[in-house]
Amino acid sequence: MIGSVVGLRTTAMTRIAVVGLGLIGGSFALAARQAGHAVLAWDADPRTRENAARRGLTVSTDLSSAELIVLAVPLPALTDGLPALLAGVQLSDRATITDVGSVKEPVVAAMRAAGHSNRYIGGHPMAGTERSGFPAASADLFTGARWALCLHDDDSDTQVRRWLEVAAVLTGLGVSVLALTPAEHDAALGMVSGLPHLLALALAASAQQYGPVARTLAAGSFTDLTRVAGTDPLLLHSVTLRNEPAVRAAFRLVNEQLDRPWEELIEAGHTARESLSHDVNAGGLSRTEASAVGAEQLLDLCRGGAVIETVDLDADLIRYRNVTAP
Repeated sequence: MIGSVVGLRTTAMTRIAVVGLGLIGGSFALAARQAGHAVLAWDADPRTRENAARRGLTVSTDLSSAELIVLAVPLPALTDGLPALLAGVQLSDRATITDVGSVKEPVVAAMRAAGHSNRYIGGHPMAGTERSGFPAASADLFTGARWALCLHDDDSDTQVRRWLEVAAVLTGLGVSVLALTPAEHDAALGMVSGLPHLLALALAASAQQYGPVARTLAAGSFTDLTRVAGTDPLLLHSVTLRNEPAVRAAFRLVNEQLDRPWEELIEAGHTARESLSHDVNAGGLSRTEASAVGAEQLLDLCRGGAVIETVDLDADLIRYRNVTAP
């Protein structure tokens, strides 16, 4: 049901714990604290814990007071290493768990095996830099970013409520949220993240083999195209090898484009780039308020090109905008 509500009021979880204080986890902890949340933080590295404490974060393994647990650790710790990760901290049995892993289906499987699937909401922020570690963390990293939060079409009302609670926290940090299934997320990320990282690595390695002249002539466009090749290798493994089927599917689509007559490709690619740039920069085609209904409706909304900007938990309302045509 579409509504017209003036003065949306957002209430959300107020006590948040972040496990893993690299670029993403550290930035989330700083942003959540800046937004007024009570934040607890933990990292396995003693130096990182010291740096976090110096920047005013409360560092502890006792996270039992937190309503939301954000696992911001490398993908292996979210899958094979999940039992050890959770055993290293104290959590409430009622807390909602989310993560920032770049691939979702393996984490869903690990959470199910660990018995936490009923309180897990998979997440992935589309934000970051080629820098890593807590020294690179910034409270402003996620401002204006998009964040995938996973649902299944048949999720229960209780699970949808958890999803909305996490979405309320994120939108309160200036993030736009997309509802996606884990499979939809991984397939799309193969195209917009895994493959670009792989191509950047291939271009950098090819220029290195080509010789000094190519490296000397490499300028702005080459630097832009290869920037993400400098990303932490752990993340590179996650977005490529751990999502290999989706990346290979995306690679086949790109090869089909390269096999076209290049005159056609230049025209089609230029037009597509202008459309993509408009989607990113135009600020949205329209803004609408609607009742926050079930999982299938939320998923269909975002499949149609919408992002959720505000969640009002008291009124069960969301505010969204359409940023792309279906």
